[in-house]
Amino acid sequence: MRRFSPWSEMAPHGISRRTLLRGGSAVGAALLLSGCAPVAAAPAPATPTPEPQPWDGGTGRPATRPSYGPNGTHYPAETPWMGEPATHELVADCSWIDISRKVQGLTAEQVAEGAVVRVRPGTLAGAGWTSSARPALSGVGSVGWDRKVLVVPLEGFGSVTVSDAGIRFDQCANLAFFGFLSSGGFALTRCAGIEIGWSRFAAANITRGGRDLSFYELVLGFRQNAEDTAGIRPTETFEMTGISRYGCTFGPSVKPAGSDAHCDTVQLEGTGTGTFGPFVNVDCVDYGSSNAAMLLHDRLSYAEYRHCMIIAGDLPWRVYPLRDGDYRGTPNAFSGGCGDVRLSDCIVSGAIGRLGFTVVERTALSYAPVRSQQPSISGGWSVDTSIAGWGGEQIMAPQELADYEVPTLRACWTW
Repeated sequence: MRRFSPWSEMAPHGISRRTLLRGGSAVGAALLLSGCAPVAAAPAPATPTPEPQPWDGGTGRPATRPSYGPNGTHYPAETPWMGEPATHELVADCSWIDISRKVQGLTAEQVAEGAVVRVRPGTLAGAGWTSSARPALSGVGSVGWDRKVLVVPLEGFGSVTVSDAGIRFDQCANLAFFGFLSSGGFALTRCAGIEIGWSRFAAANITRGGRDLSFYELVLGFRQNAEDTAGIRPTETFEMTGISRYGCTFGPSVKPAGSDAHCDTVQLEGTGTGTFGPFVNVDCVDYGSSNAAMLLHDRLSYAEYRHCMIIAGDLPWRVYPLRDGDYRGTPNAFSGGCGDVRLSDCIVSGAIGRLGFTVVERTALSYAPVRSQQPSISGGWSVDTSIAGWGGEQIMAPQELADYEVPTLRACWTW
């Protein structure tokens, strides 16, 4: 057993945690959704575009390697690689204002050639991560760009932290944020072509609308909080399409005993009328929260899981032990009413609810399902009741990382 405190290097208000057991071991830019004002291209800057600044570079771009959760290889193919000098290298002060200025000073041609904004060490301010919080960035980037502008810490993962108050990006487009650390959450409202990866935050709130939002080796959760670890909730007539995750780990949010909150790890709830989905997951690990690991609303077009672990029932608490005053639940692996859920090469522990499973291939389930839970198109569940008895070491064994402490992530995420 290894003592672990994922926020040990954060400010005093950061979240701490007691125990995580050591184990044995595309996004194209497009016009925003109908009824949603597009993010306009940046006007010509009043001053000349900043001259690129030389950067010596680091490691070569990794080849993607399958894993359960992060392994330092999941990275978007078309985004400039952090460890190589880009055609256009810029250095920003640790402020959203300077980051915005650097991004908006770029032309579409420069972005297409490859542009990176490297942020000096420090802490970026935040005003909250609700849908109405004052945004850290608003209208930055352009849906007309053919490529993402990469924003990354100059001196490696964790050298730039984000305020524990959290941040919101509103109506931003074609930006990639990698290598950030925060004990707060982030919100995306009406954004397009945003990538966030190789980062650790407390939670995520993706709402109003969005398109082509991707997450790479993003670590969330492992906290005492009655809110969902990640909420994806389109509203009104806005669409929420092209949501994908690669090599991510989302941990539990644990509500207090007596709370009537419905607390899930990932909750996809469509309260609006716009197109919703798909939701695609590759190489991800999700631990159930107080109520469920995955809540998939019946308005979601489909959800797909490839080589993922969904750890629910009693198992989350064998990795993230409950403490006095916590709600003691046995979360479902899946809940909700989505009519098209597809799994391949997955491990699932916990109840799978009344979802409409359509394709299930080479996927282990911790109990024998009833007939209505069998896939309607092809395949079938491989029942392995021993999974329900796994301890913390067995849960961690298939994963490449032994824990999600800051030092472990720093060793994994190098460039």
